[in-house]
Amino acid sequence: MPVHRHDRFYQIHWLEYGDVTLQLGDSQHQGVGPLFFFTPPAVPHSFVLDDDATGTVVTVSRDLLGRMTSGGADAVLEQKFSAPVFCELRAVAGHHAAEAERLQTLMRLLNDEFFADLPGRKHSLPALVNLALVSIFRLADLPERNEPLRLVELKIFDGFNALIDKNYTLNLSMPDYARGLNVTTNRLADICRRLSGRSPKSLVYERQIKEAKWQLIYTTSAINTISDALGFKDPAYFCRFFTKHSGLSPREFRKQKLMGTLDKNV
Repeated sequence: MPVHRHDRFYQIHWLEYGDVTLQLGDSQHQGVGPLFFFTPPAVPHSFVLDDDATGTVVTVSRDLLGRMTSGGADAVLEQKFSAPVFCELRAVAGHHAAEAERLQTLMRLLNDEFFADLPGRKHSLPALVNLALVSIFRLADLPERNEPLRLVELKIFDGFNALIDKNYTLNLSMPDYARGLNVTTNRLADICRRLSGRSPKSLVYERQIKEAKWQLIYTTSAINTISDALGFKDPAYFCRFFTKHSGLSPREFRKQKLMGTLDKNV
């Protein structure tokens, strides 16, 4: 897997069997399963697995993890999940060994539940993911396994994405966002470009386009109504904006999606 990063998602890479050579942020690792590595948003990572490697990748939305730390309920948890973690479970000893066993059980259950597709899956999967994240949090408490990567900058970047999610319909200026994070606009721009390769404004646009597509696919709202809901005062401008960033007008996008001619992941 070549070097890449995820701006809005956390990932748990669980390797039950096999070897991995890993670049995780600024650190290099080699390990043999069972092991896991945890990547917060914007942390670059790449890895090479041997041919016999077996495991699971769990992609976790910011919303799900945010609910675990909302309202400052667990500041320690929030801080810990700002850093990447690499942990070989066979190297875990003492009172942490029981947690390592628990995580192995949870990851097997999560894998089984996902592929079994049984009734109640929409409730069981988030519950198992939450339990796995708690185990990872506990195992990340091992000092030698916790390797911060520009924690302050990652926290600012994560905070910016959280502000976008709350305010993307309000047409806030970049100085407004920067003030909300207690940083300068130049620093915000520098962090966004280094951690995502994009400008702050383009990240806001991406969130607006994502919501516009959702509204066009899953609601019957008129395009003017969608434009108003996203904070655009001029529907014509919204149509030009959408066309520029998606390659189709809102009307064409909705028509092609309903006809099944667009990629289902758009």
